[in-house]
Order: sequence, then C-alpha cells, then structure tokens
Amino acid sequence: MNDGIYHELATHQRSEDWFGRDLITGLQEWADRFIVQFELDIPQVVLRVDDLPRSCLGHFRPGHNGFGLKGEIALNHKYVSSLPKWRVLGVLVHELLHAWQHVHGKPSEGNHHNGEFRRKAESVGLIVGRRGITGFSAASRFKDLLRSNGVEVPTDEFPPRDQRTKGESKSKKWTCGCGTSIRCAVPDLAAQCLKCVQVFRRCD
Repeated sequence: MNDGIYHELATHQRSEDWFGRDLITGLQEWADRFIVQFELDIPQVVLRVDDLPRSCLGHFRPGHNGFGLKGEIALNHKYVSSLPKWRVLGVLVHELLHAWQHVHGKPSEGNHHNGEFRRKAESVGLIVGRRGITGFSAASRFKDLLRSNGVEVPTDEFPPRDQRTKGESKSKKWTCGCGTSIRCAVPDLAAQCLKCVQVFRRCD
C-alpha cells in the first residue's frame, strides 16, 4: 500500500489470524489497483474492516484517526461480507474518491458529495447523488476493470437513474432515521443517509 507505518500495518493485517484477514487482503490489492488505474494519486491510505454500527456501510475519515494515521477508509464487515463482490468494490471506490478529493480537490462541509466529487465519480463509472446514494453506469472504466480481473458485474445500469414518468412506477419508498425519503426500484438497496448516518429502510 504505502511506505513506513502504512506498509507495516497492511502487512500485519494480511498476516494476523483475524476475522477480516481474507477480506482486507483483497481490498488492499484492489485499492492499489484503483489508485493506479484511476490516477487518484493518494499518498496515504489505511483500510479497516470492522463491525461498525448497523447504520454505517463504510466511511472515509478526513485528517488523522486515533492512531495518528491519515486516509482511513472503514468498511462495515456485517454488510461487505454479504454483498456481491462488485458492490463491495464499488463502496471501496466511493471512499477512495473521498480520499482523492481531500488530497487534490475541495470537499464541502456537511453533505460532501458536491459537484466536484460527483464529476470525478462519473468519470470512473459511479453515479452519485448529492446525498451519497451511489449507482453504477452500464458501461464504465470501473466495470471494465473488474471484468478484466475476473469479477462478474451486471451489464445494465444499477440502480437506474431516478426518472419521473407518468403512470405506475416500480420504485418503492425508502426512509432513514431523520425522515429523509428516497425512491428506488432496486429491491436490495444498500445505502445510508449522510445527515443521520442511518441505513435507508424500505417503507412497505
């Protein structure tokens, strides 16, 4: 991953006998690949897999963490261990883009999926809304890279863009703890609200 303590930590994570070893090993390899292929030029990244609060899929922590390390990306083991591999890698790319923006761009306070972030995400194939809801383009550098490395990905756009049409819609309402609601036709939506950091739940 990186030199010095970052390299030592990555080596320790791959060699220690713990619940996240296999997952973190794969994530480290993919993070290196994404950083190079998408020209992110991120000098310091540390990955963490943990049983985070149920409301949190993953996060990027700007500045230093409690160990004095910068560029922490944490993924929730409870979710990433059950999602398809391509979706997990999509979460990783999303968080790496936050790391990129904090090094090279101008992140916004609060809701930090600003125009700069969304344009960068779109350039690699992620469709990110202002609130952070992430979809994937039908054809993109992200999907091409995964396919070239043996990872199966859907050929369509996932989830589809929010299109307002007359007549009956297959979209269902999803809401979070603060009352923010969205509509999505995807039956297994995995997304969280950046305002209250709770996972969106389907309103049946």
